[in-house]
Amino acid sequence: MAKFLIAGGSGMIGSKLIKKLKQNNIEYVFLSTQKNVNSLKNRYHWNPDKNIFPELDLKSFDAVINFCGAGIFDKDFTEERKRELLDSRVRPILALKNAFESQKVKVPYFLSASATGYYPNISKDLMDEATPNGSEYLSQLVEAWEEAIFSSNSMAEKIGALRIGIVLSDTGGFLKPWETSVKLFVGAAPGSGQQFVSWVHVDDLCEMILFAIQHKTEGPFNGTAPNPETMSNILKLLAKQLHRPLILPNIPVIALRLIFGKERHKLLLTDQKIQPKRMLDAGFKFQFNFASEAIQNIYKA
Repeated sequence: MAKFLIAGGSGMIGSKLIKKLKQNNIEYVFLSTQKNVNSLKNRYHWNPDKNIFPELDLKSFDAVINFCGAGIFDKDFTEERKRELLDSRVRPILALKNAFESQKVKVPYFLSASATGYYPNISKDLMDEATPNGSEYLSQLVEAWEEAIFSSNSMAEKIGALRIGIVLSDTGGFLKPWETSVKLFVGAAPGSGQQFVSWVHVDDLCEMILFAIQHKTEGPFNGTAPNPETMSNILKLLAKQLHRPLILPNIPVIALRLIFGKERHKLLLTDQKIQPKRMLDAGFKFQFNFASEAIQNIYKA
C-alpha cells in the first residue's frame, strides 16, 4: 500500500485530497503546525521555523506532498508581508529537506504546490509550461519558491512543481466571496471583466496530484483546466446557478486600487490564458473542461 507524507494539508485542497486518499485506500501522514495534534490519528505536529520535526521513519514514504504557504491575497503587500509570503513557502521545504538528510534517505517523489503567478500577470498569448516567467512581484515570489523546490534533490529522487491556478470548490476559495456578493445583489466584475481566469475544479486538481505521483511527473506543470474563462462569464455562470441577476456595473480599476492597494489590486485584474499542456500530453483526462460544467457541479441542487 502506498504511503504519503503531506505538509500543509489543512486547507481546501489538502482536505479534499485526503478524502480521495481514503477512497483509494492510500495511507497518509499529515504534518500540522497546530499543537496538540499528535494524539490524532495520522497527524503530527511540526514547526519549520523552530526546526521541530516529529519522529517518523521517512524511508516508509512513497511520496511527499507540500502545500505550505501563507495566503497571497489575505493582507497588503508590505515589505514584512512579502518576507512572510516567501518564508512560509521556503522554510517548510528546507525543513523537509533537513529531515530527510538527517535520516540519509530519499523519497521516490516530492511534489510541491507552486502557482500560475509564475507567468506574466497580463498576457493575451496562450501560455504553457514553456512560457518564461513574468516580471511582477508575484512572478518573482513563485520563481524563488520553485528554486527552493528544485533544490531538494538531496531528499527526493524526482521532483515536481504543480503551478496551481484559480481553484473552484464548494468548500471555499475563489468562488465564496463572489457567491456572497451575488446573493446580496451586489455582484460585479472587477475592471473590464474581460480578463481571462485560468481556473480548475478542485476534484480535477486532486486527481492531477494523484496522476503526477503515479507517473512521477518531473519539473513544473500547470494545474489548470484546458479552457480559461473571462471573469464576467464566470460571474454570469455563478449568478445563473444562484438564480440572481447581475445588476451593478463593473468595479472601476481606480476603486480596486483604493481598496486593495497598489500591488494587491493587480491580482484581481490578472489576465492569463494558461494551458495544462504537460498534463494533457501525458494523457490526463479532465472531468470538468469548461467553467460552466464546474460551477454547475459545485452548485448542483
